[in-house]
Amino acid sequence: MKLTHHLGAAATGLRTGLNSYRSQVVMRQADPGLRPALDAAEGVEGYTSELELSLLYHLARAATGPGRVVEIGSYLGRSTIVLARAAIDDGREPVVAVDPHTSALGYEEEQEVDTRDQFLDNVRRAGVADHVDLRHMTSVEAAGQWSGEPIRLHFVDGWHTREAVLEDVRSWSRWFGDRCCVVFDDYLQLGGVREGVDELAAAGEVGPVKLIVGKMAAFGPGEILRQIPAPPGARTLSRVNKRMLDLAVRTLAPERQS
Repeated sequence: MKLTHHLGAAATGLRTGLNSYRSQVVMRQADPGLRPALDAAEGVEGYTSELELSLLYHLARAATGPGRVVEIGSYLGRSTIVLARAAIDDGREPVVAVDPHTSALGYEEEQEVDTRDQFLDNVRRAGVADHVDLRHMTSVEAAGQWSGEPIRLHFVDGWHTREAVLEDVRSWSRWFGDRCCVVFDDYLQLGGVREGVDELAAAGEVGPVKLIVGKMAAFGPGEILRQIPAPPGARTLSRVNKRMLDLAVRTLAPERQS
């Protein structure tokens, strides 16, 4: 029992140390606008780490083609605020935040809670309300009402099943621009998400290049992804087999609290 405890503590220490080092590497390379964006989101409950928020911020700025940033699943607004700050920094269109705000993510025994007012309050307090376009509905409903504007960055963090991941891309992909980047949260942590993402990648529906940061996987043109400050190992992880990805889950990806 003691040995198991010591091994668990050692693994936790290793994970903490690795994540700290990787975060430092990224922050040294980051755009000066990242820190104010992270500060704006500080205190907002959520599951995105600073490394992952850095990925979203830099992708939103590097994806310079025409069109909108669309976020599928906003929860309380932690990632939304960072994406909106990126849009403000570049003088771009408001971020489209799609969420029915029931707090349901597809986990067993999960109770629905209305999070809309909390979300709106958080984006107001962060000073980005004018750059957030809330679509208070499901992903499929929002896609059915889409105006036809091109999409330059599509961030998927909705219902956490294979079928939902496929739906959250295929309902929107007709509007993806030629240089569109697509990011999936929980790729390293949830088998259903990874199964759906890998299916999309194998079919050529996202891509062509993958970058793994934290528990997220990003796909897009190589010239865009190469601009993103990435932690050590992020580019290598995109090319390893399932066994190595499973190891990455245990050592690199931050632990989800629910």
